[in-house]
Amino acid sequence: MKKIIIGTIVATVIYFLYQTAAWMGGLHGTPGTYTPNNNEILNYLSQVLGEDGMYMMPMVDPGLPNRMEEEQKLMEQNVGKPWAMILYHKSMMGMEAGYILIGFLYSLIACLIASLIIYYGNFSSTSTRFLAAFSFGLFTLSQGVLDDMNWWSYPWSFVKAEVIDLTLGWGITCLWLAWFVKKNTEVKTA
Repeated sequence: MKKIIIGTIVATVIYFLYQTAAWMGGLHGTPGTYTPNNNEILNYLSQVLGEDGMYMMPMVDPGLPNRMEEEQKLMEQNVGKPWAMILYHKSMMGMEAGYILIGFLYSLIACLIASLIIYYGNFSSTSTRFLAAFSFGLFTLSQGVLDDMNWWSYPWSFVKAEVIDLTLGWGITCLWLAWFVKKNTEVKTA
């Protein structure tokens, strides 16, 4: 249990510090695309959008009784025309301690799960422990980030940071986990 706890805490610190350095050091750049009309667009959106949320346009009123048929018609009519997804917030918040704590907690949960799997999986070598832990990043990448990029046409600038974090950052973290988190009765292979 000591290996799991120490391994998880150190791995969490490694992953969290990597992400902090990557964002603060400029590795990720900016996830959005600049428009010189920022102020005009935001002023208009604040007048027509009431609540925080993700808005998709064009979109059929979800309250319509024949919504499915209307969505099909709307899709057919708008092929080749512009569309938008807007993540709108009524007010911008500064970097608060809550964001940092929740980010650390998410890293802790991910590292704990990986530690438990590679410890109780009783993998016989460092490389298999690495692959077992790293597979979590690959699963998340293929079934989360890249899947969303495929279905929602997210631009590369939006997903690039997550792809880098789930390969490079998680990979570095997995090296530590694979080396440290193991049962003392590890089977030596020739």
